[in-house]
Amino acid sequence: MEINSCAIRRLRDHLLTDLHRPRPEGCAQSGHAEQAVITRLEPFAETMYLVMMADGEPAAIERQALNAAMGVLSDGQIRQTEIDSMLDRCEERARNEGGEARLAQLGAHLSADRDDRETAFCLGAVMALADDRVDMRENQALRWAQEYFGLSDRRVTEILQTVD
Repeated sequence: MEINSCAIRRLRDHLLTDLHRPRPEGCAQSGHAEQAVITRLEPFAETMYLVMMADGEPAAIERQALNAAMGVLSDGQIRQTEIDSMLDRCEERARNEGGEARLAQLGAHLSADRDDRETAFCLGAVMALADDRVDMRENQALRWAQEYFGLSDRRVTEILQTVD
């Protein structure tokens, strides 16, 4: 799968640029509102996490890109400690169940919403390219995501070429 497209590089660069944007202190939600945002974003975070960990060697830039994506997706509404807790849960599930099984479960969870499936896949592709190299194990994780998220080869090509 060729994910090194202009569109994916552009999205990756946007996320990495966002790392340097200051986040307002105290902007995070509390209680139920923050939990609702976390619940909504966790499938996207887990997809990115699984792709990042597929090669067993997550680069610092990949972790930064994942954190930046969570900041952008939540509009800064969740605290870093909550993002860290979310990633700890992703790690535990991956360790206990395996990456492919987790992607299958994420696909089942996201199956009702085409936009969510495509967004999760796209973010996974960004994660694979975050360190400027796509390991064959990251590519395999994306193939599993494609299969379990119900995305055709044609639609994947469109996603990879037309991200805004």
